[in-house]
Amino acid sequence: MRIPCPRCQAFAVPGAQSCAWCGASLLLEATPGSADPVCAVHPELLSLHACGRCGSFACAQCLRKGPGDEPLCAACHDRVPADALPWDRRDELGTLRAYWQTCVAVMLRPSATFAHARPEGSVGSSLGFVALSNLAGSFTTALFYLALLFAIPREMMDGDNVSQSGFRLVGVGVFGAMMVLVPVMGMLVALINSALDHVVFRMEGTGQPFEVTLRANALSLSPYMMGLIPFCGMYGAPLWALGLRIFAYRSLHRTGWSTAAVAALAVPLLSCGLFFAAYAVIAVVGASLGR
Repeated sequence: MRIPCPRCQAFAVPGAQSCAWCGASLLLEATPGSADPVCAVHPELLSLHACGRCGSFACAQCLRKGPGDEPLCAACHDRVPADALPWDRRDELGTLRAYWQTCVAVMLRPSATFAHARPEGSVGSSLGFVALSNLAGSFTTALFYLALLFAIPREMMDGDNVSQSGFRLVGVGVFGAMMVLVPVMGMLVALINSALDHVVFRMEGTGQPFEVTLRANALSLSPYMMGLIPFCGMYGAPLWALGLRIFAYRSLHRTGWSTAAVAALAVPLLSCGLFFAAYAVIAVVGASLGR
């Protein structure tokens, strides 16, 4: 479905109320007495496209994208259920299988997956996906370090007056604590990040509920599954997840690329800026005290 912006002719995203390229509003007021088609729900606004199912004219506020990429009005779109992600069918598929299939779909086909995914999801469902992603991202690496600890010869420990059994017991305890704390901390971070990103969405005028932002944030963590390969998830997954978050925000929030990118990148860029600013202040103060 290709709907040109009336001002710059760039393709507009169904459901967006402004053009992602030129910023012009897609909610155009109708001229009384004009022959131009008007929205069936909002007759004071010009129609942007006709519904591909019922034929009713729809403005930018009412237009949606159907499962087959066809233009639908809001009423017809609500009667056509969105495709359920494997994660939404985990009672049928099993949790681990549903998680694996969802991660593969999000990582390899982000546009198609998010375009047809249901935006809404419960907080518990999203946090469960976050917990599994963080666990997958750290489990194999932590297990690798635990195996190295068990491989330390007894002679090396005896030379340092360290009990091998006690040392291994501490290692197992640390590993167990990590497997509990990493998912919990991951859920807390996801909640905070989603809340901050949602504030950015509100500032930009989008009206989707917080659960949509949290669901998009959670699904974007699919690359953390790479952590099943030791050390891969720790370095490559966060950047991959950040890119996928833009796809997720764009589709689930039904907004443009620029709005999605600002919402996904504003908080990380601001955090990096504050970090380097604090580091610079500490360096300057330290240098002055040293002199």
